[in-house]
Amino acid sequence: MILNAWLSARSVARGLPMPVPEYGGFRVNTNSDSEIARWVFPEINVGLEELAHTIVEPLYFLKLCGGADELRAVLPKAWELHAPSYFMRAIHTPPVRRLPNGYAIEVSRAGAVMEARIASETGALAASGYAAEAWGVFIYDRIVTAPEHRRKGLGQVLMRALHDARRHSANPELLVATEDGRALYSTLGWETISPYSTASIISAP
Repeated sequence: MILNAWLSARSVARGLPMPVPEYGGFRVNTNSDSEIARWVFPEINVGLEELAHTIVEPLYFLKLCGGADELRAVLPKAWELHAPSYFMRAIHTPPVRRLPNGYAIEVSRAGAVMEARIASETGALAASGYAAEAWGVFIYDRIVTAPEHRRKGLGQVLMRALHDARRHSANPELLVATEDGRALYSTLGWETISPYSTASIISAP
């Protein structure tokens, strides 16, 4: 299943435990200050609804490869939806874009994980991102451009550099994008596999 492969590769990229099948989805114990655990579901099922009724505290996240309305319909009132995201797959090779003058890019690799960093001429970090090549997929993760360096094509340069660092060209390329990211990636040869909806309890009762 491509969702489990993406989620497993994401765990590799972030040094997290591998996903565990549970409630008809996959649980990842993230154990951070902002998130204790998340469950990712390929579709609405009885297990998702059952799980939602057992959680009463913040820092637990439910994620669905499906629309926000679908997810909202099976959640108790305490749950709140987050901004929409989208599960996407590359269908074309990313375009080559020249790095603007004054910037330098560095790509490093540690096992299955790659990191790309673009620095400005002052040495400040302008853009960064990660990729992981594992479980038969190649996933992009945490692609970020600093606000003062946006609209210069740095994200495109960074993703092409990660793409070129792949060792297995046949592996599907996957990512989860925000609404703004989806619009950009769609122009770069990506297609939407499905909406990717998220909900959590914002504050304890």
